[in-house]
Amino acid sequence: MQHMIYHLRVIWACMNKEIKSALTERMGTIMGVFLPVNFLILLSLFALGGGLAPTAVVMQETGPYARQLYDAMAHAHSFRLQMASTKEARDLIQAGRIVAVVTIPADFDTRVQKNQPVQVNVDVNNLNTDFTNDIRRAVPLSITTFYGKAFPNLVTITPREHDFYAHDTDFIPYLTVSILVVALMISALLQAGIPAAREWERATIKELLLSPASGLSIAIGKMLGALVMAFVPVVVVLATLILLIGVWPMYWGEVIGFTLLTMVIFIAYGTLLGTLVKQRMAFTALAFATSLPLFFLSGALGPISFNVPLIQIVAQLFPVYYAIVLEQHAFHGFDLNTYGVGTNVMILCAYAVGVIVLAALVLRRSTVAS
Repeated sequence: MQHMIYHLRVIWACMNKEIKSALTERMGTIMGVFLPVNFLILLSLFALGGGLAPTAVVMQETGPYARQLYDAMAHAHSFRLQMASTKEARDLIQAGRIVAVVTIPADFDTRVQKNQPVQVNVDVNNLNTDFTNDIRRAVPLSITTFYGKAFPNLVTITPREHDFYAHDTDFIPYLTVSILVVALMISALLQAGIPAAREWERATIKELLLSPASGLSIAIGKMLGALVMAFVPVVVVLATLILLIGVWPMYWGEVIGFTLLTMVIFIAYGTLLGTLVKQRMAFTALAFATSLPLFFLSGALGPISFNVPLIQIVAQLFPVYYAIVLEQHAFHGFDLNTYGVGTNVMILCAYAVGVIVLAALVLRRSTVAS
């Protein structure tokens, strides 16, 4: 019993020391809060800029069929539409503010009613290949959708869609949840790794290593302190995602639980890397150098089942992948792999236990080396 009380006292003392030390390092605290938020906002803005093709529609015809075509384009999930006059549209595309101009001619409704050929002009600024291909695919799709609804008896071949999920999710809500995971990863790494490396730079770690306290107790105490300090960045990041970007969770309990589990894992990683690297600048560079590749590798842009087998195998070696799977389920109800929520949670718990133990072993080895 006395042995257990001693270990708890060590954990409590190390946690308090970690919190007080972090509060005195204001720059590190500020960076730990604002960097994840900036990462979330900047990547979201990047995705917003490349998600939908900005397109002007010149409505020379305002009849019911012309409005139905415009409505079909608006629901194609490929355009960011705005109505404009011919001159306004020409000025916008010349200024590079839109990608395409779609002109619905003045005799559109008359020709459609008489079943006559009608030409819808599409002027494309084909500088951006992705946007150009989106326009080339989406305009014919919109026309097909228009005819299928306006003249269902004439369109004899129609798709019969069966959705796997009860609701559609746009690319931005999907991507921002993935960005949330990497923002949490960066926040946890910085909150745990920078103080751990600072201890070695200032040689204050020797006081702990020369004490009779176990490496596991010291590691757990330092991680708990980093976890407390990481609560503010986590709240700010979640508030930004939910209130500012507008992505609301489907399961609040899962969001809280999965977020805490993700934080524990990367705080343990941060403590481990900071102990191994022993220099703040080197650790910070390593944290950013590894975060971005893991972000794009682990299914941030879409389920990794859509990727080549090698990427699927590599992605599943890292906890970021399972964290993204669980957060996507918490926010959108998606099942991005066949393991189920329980198995994914167990895998992340195994990662957490493994990294915590490994960090303790590295500290114990450092004790011997000292």
